Formats: sequence, structure tokens, C-alpha cells
Amino acid sequence: MKGLKAWIMKNPMIASLAGMKGNARACLWPEPLWGVPYNLYLPYASLFMAALGLTPSEIGYVASINIVSQVFFATLSGVITDKLGRRWTTFIFDTLSWSVPEFLWMFSQDFRWFAAAAVFNGAWRVTENSWSLLLIDDMKEEEIVPAFSLTQMLGLFSAFFAPLSKLAIDAFGLVPTMRVLYGITFVSMTVKFILVQVFSRETSIGRRRMAATKNKSMLRMLYECKDVYIKTVMNRRMLLTFGIFASYSLVTTLTNNYWALMVCRELGIAQGNVVFFTTIKSLVTLLCVLVLIPRISHYPKKYPLITGFAVHITAMLLLVLAPQGAMGVCMLLISVLLEAAALSVLSPMTSSLLFINAGEEERARVCGLVYGTISLMTAVFPSIIGQMAEVSLRWPFVVCIALFTFAAALVVPLSRMGVHTQDE
Repeated sequence: MKGLKAWIMKNPMIASLAGMKGNARACLWPEPLWGVPYNLYLPYASLFMAALGLTPSEIGYVASINIVSQVFFATLSGVITDKLGRRWTTFIFDTLSWSVPEFLWMFSQDFRWFAAAAVFNGAWRVTENSWSLLLIDDMKEEEIVPAFSLTQMLGLFSAFFAPLSKLAIDAFGLVPTMRVLYGITFVSMTVKFILVQVFSRETSIGRRRMAATKNKSMLRMLYECKDVYIKTVMNRRMLLTFGIFASYSLVTTLTNNYWALMVCRELGIAQGNVVFFTTIKSLVTLLCVLVLIPRISHYPKKYPLITGFAVHITAMLLLVLAPQGAMGVCMLLISVLLEAAALSVLSPMTSSLLFINAGEEERARVCGLVYGTISLMTAVFPSIIGQMAEVSLRWPFVVCIALFTFAAALVVPLSRMGVHTQDE
């Protein structure tokens, strides 16, 4: 047993997680309470909506409502985070953006319930900002990518529980199982938010920003954002980062909304068997995080980014071209393996890219404005793509291919400029 423990601790990612202290420990150690239940229900979310009578276009409308909500909350996120502090902002808006929607999804009946939940859920853009800053504000730059990788890794432990979803769906049906999963997630996530609040402390940068904004109104702070925004959009490096981050965000939205529907309706995969592919995806992603991230951290960022985009494009091509039958299942499996390998790199790299490029003192406002701009840019696309999905559920993944081709093209000029202190 000691030998096994020593072997496990040799992995840099595991050793880093075990050795974390302060806010890093407070933020990351409870993360499975969020990631595990979330990843258990996520593959079936669109199937659940469809089972309650929503059409593909209505699912697209729900996604658009969610993105419009994200625009509003993302724009305010920097101001709120500076005013309330990273810690209290995270607790308040985690509860609003996850606990409340999970409760609504648990009892949802039709489009109106999902639309209401989408409005609340859009507030996750605030905590994406505040929680990330609570995690990395006091870190050195070289620690940021591994920290986001650990966040991804901890959520992937759901793979070990995923077969329970299939067993429950086979035994009780999709809709009753999803209601129970949403209820479990409501409890689990709320406990996680309380633990982070209790064991974290405000960051040094957060305390400075709270002091600097103590006597300023929210409206004045929001008005002052115009100067930060102008400075940000005039920075070519940040514009390129906009494009990369926006592409990744939209691909994630499209995949979450349409992947399960596509493989079930276009490839003939049974609803209960979706979990096998998502389990494989999670396990392979987890393995790649443990093996790849420690090895690529010393390379210039352009190489893992371009490689990740290329591998993901290949995965989407296989998915789009897959026929029904045994050949289609084989192509789907290869697609899942390639997508898992790509996401293990792209998820932490794209997340860290924005925070590394933003200055320390203005990280909250810069990141909030970036999130707001990206959400505004992408707000209309899910509804349009929902109409395309009415024709064929393969179309959203054709769009994913185009988006990541665009993102990969942006990495080249960004790498020539250098990414913050990462010189190439």
C-alpha cells in the first residue's frame, strides 16, 4: 500500500494537489462536490429537455437566453467582484447561479422552467471570474495552468460514478432519474459553496480592490469600466485572446446542448448507452491531464494549443461523418478518445490564457468585460444553430469545426507577440 501511495505521489499533478494550502486548497479540494454531480447529469441534459417536449430550436432558445443572461452578469462581474471581494461574491453568486437553477431543473415541466433556470444560471459568469481569482490571485504565473488543470481533473472523477446514471435510467426512466440527479446536485453543490466560504480567505489583491472601491457606487464603478474596456480592446493581444476564448466557449455550449441528441438520433445510440461514451471521455481526459499537462507546461503555449485544436477538429470530423451501425460506433469511439485528449489541453490552456494576459490589479474588470463581450458576440448563435439542428443534428458540429479552425489560426499571430511573460 505504501508503495502504491509513493507511486501515485510521484505524479506532479497529484503531488501538487496534495501539497496545496490556503485558498488553493479551499477552492480545489471540495471541487468534486460540484464536478461529479454536474458531469453525471450533463450528458443527459438535452435529452431531458427533449423528453419534456422541447424541440431542438427551443433548446437553442434556452441556450440563447442563458447567453444573454451571461452577457448581463459577465459585464457586472468585475465590478461586483471588486466591490464585494472574491470570497463573498463567489458564495452569493454560486448559490444564485447553481443552487437555484438545479432546484428549478429538478421540478421543471416545460420550456418556461428551463428559460427561468437559464436566466439564473447565467450568473455563473460572475463566479467564473471571482472563483478563479480567489484561486489564482496569490499564485505565481507558472502555477496557474496546473491549477486550472487540477480543477478539470477533479471534476472528471465523475467517470467512476457515471455507470450509476445508466443503471438508474434503465431501471426508472430518463425523466425520474434526471429529477433525482438534479436534486442530489442541488444539495452537493450547496455544501461545496459553504465549504469554500468557510475555509477560504480574501486574497491580497481582493483586499486592495475592496479598499479602493469602498466609497464608490456600483454605477460609478461600472461607468469607469469604459476606460478599462477601451484599453483592453485596443490591445491586439487581448483581441486575439477574445477570438480564441469565444470560439472555445461556443464550442463547449454547442457540444453540451447537442452531442447526446446527435449520437442518439443520428447514430442510433440508445439513451442509456450514452454514459459509456461519456465515461470513456472522462477517464481518458483524466489520464491525459495527469500525463500530458506536466510535460507540456514548459513548451511555448502555441504548440499545445494548435495541436489541441487540430485533434479536436479531427474528432468532430469523425463525428459528423459517422454513419449508423457498427462503423459509426467505431468512429464515435475514436472521436470521443480524440476529443478527450484535446480537451485535457485546451480547457486549462484557454482558461489560463485570459488570466495570464490580464494585469493583476485589473484582472476582475478585464476578465468580466471579456466574458461580457464574448457572451454578447455569441448570444445569437445558439438560436441560429438550433434552426440548423432542425435540419440535421450534425450541423452544430460542422460549426464547431469552423470555430476551432478559426481559433487555431489566431494562435499563430498571438504566439508571435508573446503571451505575457511566455516568450517564444
